[in-house]
Parts: sequence; structure tokens; C-alpha cells
Amino acid sequence: MLRSFRQVFKSNRTPMAAVMIVVLLGLVAYLAPSGGAMSADTVVARAYGHEILMRDLAEHMQELYQRYGKQASQEALKPFIQSQALRDLLNQKLMEELAERHHVVVTDDEVGARLRAFLRQYPIFLDAQGNLKSTAEMKQVFQDTGFNPAMQERAIRNELLRTKLVQQAALLVPVDEAWIAQENRLRNEKVAFQQATLAVDPAIVADPGDAALEAFYKAGGERFLQTPRRVLQFVAVDRKDIGKDAQVDEAALKAAFESRKGDNTEFKARHILFKAEGDAQVQEATAKAQLLRERLVKGQDFGKAAEELSEDPSAKGNGGDLGWFNASKMVKPFSDAAAALKPGEISQPVRTQFGVHLIKLEGRREKSFEDVKAALAREISDSRFNTRAQERLEQIRKRANGGDLAAAAKSLGSPAQLSQPFSNEPTAQVEGLPELPQIANEAFRMKVGEVSKPMAFGERHLLFRVQEELPEAVPPFKEIRAKVLAAFRLEEARKQALAKAEQALKAGGLQAVGPVTDQTAAPLAGLRDLVAHPGIRKALLDTPVGQTTPVLWAQDGKLWVARITSREPAPALTFETRRTLIQDVQTTEAQKLLSAEMQALDRQGRLRPGFSSFWGHFGGIYVNASAVQVPIEE
Repeated sequence: MLRSFRQVFKSNRTPMAAVMIVVLLGLVAYLAPSGGAMSADTVVARAYGHEILMRDLAEHMQELYQRYGKQASQEALKPFIQSQALRDLLNQKLMEELAERHHVVVTDDEVGARLRAFLRQYPIFLDAQGNLKSTAEMKQVFQDTGFNPAMQERAIRNELLRTKLVQQAALLVPVDEAWIAQENRLRNEKVAFQQATLAVDPAIVADPGDAALEAFYKAGGERFLQTPRRVLQFVAVDRKDIGKDAQVDEAALKAAFESRKGDNTEFKARHILFKAEGDAQVQEATAKAQLLRERLVKGQDFGKAAEELSEDPSAKGNGGDLGWFNASKMVKPFSDAAAALKPGEISQPVRTQFGVHLIKLEGRREKSFEDVKAALAREISDSRFNTRAQERLEQIRKRANGGDLAAAAKSLGSPAQLSQPFSNEPTAQVEGLPELPQIANEAFRMKVGEVSKPMAFGERHLLFRVQEELPEAVPPFKEIRAKVLAAFRLEEARKQALAKAEQALKAGGLQAVGPVTDQTAAPLAGLRDLVAHPGIRKALLDTPVGQTTPVLWAQDGKLWVARITSREPAPALTFETRRTLIQDVQTTEAQKLLSAEMQALDRQGRLRPGFSSFWGHFGGIYVNASAVQVPIEE
């Protein structure tokens, strides 16, 4: 049966198939950066020998575009969608590698059975007897609905692979009686308590001066040890560097205005939508829309009809009002139909990818040159600045030819600078390089001496070279004085807060520590954020009713203390509840193990990113920088 589904998909030579092929090839062309020869078979990434082709990336991006709907234009979403799609596909390949290492196999029979079960959920795939339709009938349904069996097959295979890996790992998780007893209490014992917290404020601690800080710094030993740090040589280009090249004269503005007259016409309209997928539903929706149009033309209120009948959720509460829009904001069939109407007219049924619409035009207006002049000037100036900045940095990169940027940058009037050393931490900052949080991961992925591509960051464009890497070390005191001071203040503030809390408990109870909140009787497992802290979990389980827990540091950095007000013991475990609990615990731990193994594979693979080497083909993670334009989401 699975082979039949594949054959249906592969043998589809209908116009619908042709459209899908054109869309895929178009998206491949859209994905590929200019200047490179790309095809659907271009390798965009490889993880331990498992390849991701351009067609795979294009297909998954299309799925994500459909998932995110009309939130924004494809161009605006592209960097996020491409990054997420590549991350998803790399994770899929890492799981395939993990399955090979653990000898986990998913057979075609298993996938076929799951695919048939999936299709049986939908009456459109069933005949009158409730069985799946014939291959020929399936082919027609797939064409009519746009359903892609190959994509569904891949999704099922991946899910089965993950399930088998988790099941295999779960069998290796040893669960003893103490663990099960504690888990039973967490899930079923009901505990009520009052709790209070006390925040720490490092700002109240004064700067003690260099002598005290240096003593604190020396006593800290490896406390201030920093991971390997890197130094960047960078060239930045902003608007003042481009100067008059980004300015726009009146003639250019008028020419741009004339070329975009279509965008300067705005329409105000209401619409009614009847959702439809496939020819049968479209025919039914068109008939409903035609009957409704006849009533609307005779005087039925369009807004009320939209409230009652439109299947567009946004029509509820506003009578289908779309406000003012230009042609570029709507799909072409819709905007073309609106443009053909006069104010007050109602369109014939209009088919779009969302279904069948009736449109009532309520107004039309033309923006004058003066209305759009300022926006046009900004847009053209931004475009010129971005183009010139990228061209200059690309010239510097080519002239440097993989070496020092200083001479090439100086020859083009943009001096190169050296950054202060920085580590690959989310909080890392370097004076003069505000873009560091956005480029740090990339800077640490690159080799020492490697030069980046020109990058755009709003009003500044950047090119950088990894100048050097400093080994793991404790930096000189003067270099990290601010970090030492912050650590000193936090430690002193924590000491003061702990002393204050303990004294307050002796003098006035929880109320003297801080605001008190009541937690009604409930299983502790429901308080995930709280019981994730091992000390707090133990305190809530072990402290007798009427007594106060020890004062503990919570995960949010505050001091926490509680008084137990009631406790209702968990019921004794039966054979069935014990078995179910053991399976739940093993599955949860197995999922953690699988995630950890995936992360380890990912980290190890990125240490071997080479493509040309043997290891790069079979033992590392390679991303084709010429085929993708954005970094992978971590």
C-alpha cells in the first residue's frame, strides 16, 4: 500500500502536479543567493553523512509558510523560516544518525500501516463501504485537495523513529522503590502551604574600592576563569561613510512614483468569505456566494450578512470591513476584482487560495506625490545605502583575499578596528561593536583568520575577520573589574538577605520575611517551576505540618521559605498504577536522554564542519554557506 501511495505521487502528471513542481522550483530559485548555480539537488547541509538537499529545504519552508499563514509577507518571514527549516531538518538528520548508532529501524510496513490509519480518519479518502479508495481514486483526491502523501509519509517515519528511540532508551532507565515512592507523592499527595520570598538587591552594596576588590578577585581563584575568547578585526560602514551616494533627488522620486502608481491607489472594502478546498467545495461555495449576492444587490445589509455568514474569523465584530489597502496587500485575484469595482458595487464570486469571496467596494483614493514623497525618499535612500555599503565591504573582502583587512579597508576610506576580547556568552558586550550579540555565535563557528560575509544591521553594515583566539584563562583584574564588582555586590547582598530573612523568621514569622502567598492543597507535581528546584522539592516533601522549611535560594535568585499548613497522603499504589508510573518515569527520563544525545551529536558535529575532508562527509555537520543566507537557530 505504501508503494502505491508513492507511485500515485510520483506518477502524477496532471496540471496540479505541474503547478506544484513550478512552485517548488520557484521556491528553490527564491532560496538560492544570487551568483551561484543552485538546483533542487544542491546539498545545503550534511549531518554525519545524511544530506539535506535544496528541495528538502524548499518543501519544509513551504510547510512552515502555510503554518504561519498571513502573519507577514514571505520576504519578511524568509530569514526566520529558512533558519527554522534548516534547524528542523538538521535535527531530523541527527535523529537518523542516532537511530543508526542504536540499530533502530522503521520499516515500510510500519509506515504504511500508520499512513493508512491516518487516511482513514478522513471520509474523503473512504469509499461507501468505509474502506480506503482505490489507487486511481486516491490519485484524484490528492490532486483535488493538494494533499502530499510523501510529506505525510516522512512525518510518520520521523515520529516512529523518535518513538522507537525513546522506547529503547526507556528500557535502560533503572527505577528503584525510593524513586517511585517519591514520584507517587509528588503526583498524588496534596500539600497546602504559605510561602514568602525576599529579593536580593546588589545595588545597595557600595563599591569597596580596588584594594578590597583585588583581594576578592584573588580569593576567587578560578571563579573568574573565562572560556576561550576571541578578538575580531572589523570594518563598519554607516550612512556618513556613504554620504551623497545615498541621497535621492526630486527626479528619482518622481520616476519611482510613476513606476508604482498601482501601489498608490487604495481601496476600502468589505468582504464575505466562504472557505473551500478542492473543486467540489469551490463549486458549492460559489453557488452559495451567488445566491447571497442576489439578495445583497436587492438591498440586504452587507455588513450584517458578513457578521452572520462569513467564515473569515476577522469578519466577526466588524462586518467584514478590511479598511484601506492597496493591491500589494491582497492576493492578486482579490485585488484585481476590487480594482474593477466602482464604489458601492458588489463583485461576482471571486476565488482565491482561501476560498470564495464577495467584495463590496466602499471607497477608492489616489495618493498624491506629496503624500508618498517622504516615504519614497526613505525607501530609496535605504536601498541605495544598503547597496553601496554591501558593495564597499565586498570590495574590501575581495581585496584582502582572506588576509588582514586593514590595508584594503583604508584604501576605500573605511578603517579597520580591533575588538576587545570576548567570550561566546549571551551577555557578552564589546565597546564599539554593538552587533556582538548577533554575530558572536558566527564568530566562534569560524576559524581563526577566516573573513565573514558583509552583514547588514539596520543603519550599519559590518565585515569582520577572526583575528585571534585567547586560551582559557583568568583575565587581569583591570580588564574585568566591572565583572568582579558585580560578583562582589551579589555575594554581599546575598549574605545580607540571608541574615535578614533568618532574623525576621525568629522575630515575626513569614510575614516579616516578605509578602505571604497561600498555596491551596494540591499535588506538588503541578507546581513545576517550584519543585524543579531539588532543595525546595525535598523541603516541601519532608517538612511536617505546622513547621517551617529551611530558608533556600530559589531559581529566580530570591530567598524562599514556606510553612506547611496541611498534608493529605497519596493513596497506596496498586500493581497497575505502579506499572503505569514506572513507564511514565522511564519515558520522561528517556526523552531527556534522547535530547542530551542529540545535543551532544550537534556539538561534536560542529567541531568538524569541513566539507572536503573524509570526516566532513561522514563525521561532522556541514552547512553550505553559499546556499543559505541566515545562521541556524540554536
